[in-house]
Amino acid sequence: MDKPKNLKELKKRLQPFVNMDNQVRLSQEATVTNVGQMINAHLEVLEGNSGNKTFMPYYDRLVTLLTVLEAGWE
Repeated sequence: MDKPKNLKELKKRLQPFVNMDNQVRLSQEATVTNVGQMINAHLEVLEGNSGNKTFMPYYDRLVTLLTVLEAGWE
């Protein structure tokens, strides 16, 4: 799928995965041990710092996670 256009779309597309407590590998160096916790924590940071580009790495990590989840993880 395409990259989300904004935080609202990203949040909507992550919604089906919010209750997952599975482990997912984002890259060779990065593994998420609890998908739902990561989503909730990152969204909280982003919503609390709206418009602050310093927090873009949180958005980028969620986009990476979404890409992995939508592609079908193992």
